[in-house]
Amino acid sequence: MRKSTPPRPPYQDHDRYMRIAQKPERPGRRLASVLAGVGLVAAVIIGAVLFVQSLPANITLNGASVEVHGGKTLGDALSASGVKPQPGDLLAVDGSVLEAGKGEPFHATVNGEKVTELDTKLGSGDVVEIGDGGPIEEPSDSVETAIPWTVAQEGNGAIHLVEGEGKDGVKATKTGKTSGITAEQVKQEPSNIVRRNVSPDVGDDKVIALTFDDGPWGDQTGQVLDVLAEHGAKATFFTVGNRIEQDNGDAFVKRAVSEGHQVCTHSYDHAAGSGQGVNLGFMSPEEQKAEVEKGRAAIEAVTGAEASRIFRTPGGNFGDDVVKNIGPLIKAEIGWNIDSSDWRRPGADAIAKQIEDAWPGAIVLMHDGGGDRSQTIEALKKALPRLKDQGYRFITIDELLQYPLS
Repeated sequence: MRKSTPPRPPYQDHDRYMRIAQKPERPGRRLASVLAGVGLVAAVIIGAVLFVQSLPANITLNGASVEVHGGKTLGDALSASGVKPQPGDLLAVDGSVLEAGKGEPFHATVNGEKVTELDTKLGSGDVVEIGDGGPIEEPSDSVETAIPWTVAQEGNGAIHLVEGEGKDGVKATKTGKTSGITAEQVKQEPSNIVRRNVSPDVGDDKVIALTFDDGPWGDQTGQVLDVLAEHGAKATFFTVGNRIEQDNGDAFVKRAVSEGHQVCTHSYDHAAGSGQGVNLGFMSPEEQKAEVEKGRAAIEAVTGAEASRIFRTPGGNFGDDVVKNIGPLIKAEIGWNIDSSDWRRPGADAIAKQIEDAWPGAIVLMHDGGGDRSQTIEALKKALPRLKDQGYRFITIDELLQYPLS
């Protein structure tokens, strides 16, 4: 039988060892270890950053490849490339040179964006364009004033179209603080109204527009309507507003409309008073507008419908001032190609000859009011059948405006 080995005596400090082995690690030591690790990582990162920063930036400057060292700024790029931009000049407000080389020192863009400082940082891949500086204008005081709009005229036709909306422009008057020089600069051009004077292109259509001014005028307006009806002719009556309000004028207006004629205004009282009975241009802007508005209102009071915006000025006086004032109120001002001169009362035959001289697309001026128009009535009786025999038709201004205008 084998003898058993006697047990070893226990380690004298076994209990103390076990206590030490089971004792938790102190927090201070763990934090120190973490901080040491972080420091190492930071050192590595900083080193890497410093290494990268020490590398040159490869850029394209004015189309050429350039390595930029140092701080890698725009100034460094200039030094590396040898480009030497020339500064611009300092200019007076009138464009003359006050001091050469005192303007913009250089002109540069980085990736398309303008830069002005030489210490602008650059990175690899940047595209830089740099060149001579531009001029700089001296400091100045500026005062803005209006540029009045005007009326521009185009063409020579008897139909006067008013187009556009007048709006003043703006100009700045600058006085240089260094030079004392004064110069003007247009900041906004005025927007002008255009009076376009056009004619209808009627082609092979033998049409004539007969027009009558200054009525209604008692029974003689009725007699004009009788002659027109007899020959199947249509016409345009440019009425005077206060004539509609007397001598049964309203009845003649109603009849004219019912028989297919066009009724427009020729002003309210033919520019009486300050207009001297002939010219709206003698009147104030407010009076001119009232002549148009009251004339249209007189027509509307009879017809119950909106009055035409086709207008004929008294005496045909449609100057720039009148265009400015009444242009927004009308569609067109109607002149004439043939003046029958019936207002002179030269005799029915002379008036008839003027009417018969009309051509396709012509506008003929006559009168049914303003005095005795018996010669006009007799002239119509002679001229209309002769023109009809030549194949002519008689149409209103609105119908004439349906043709191309040029």
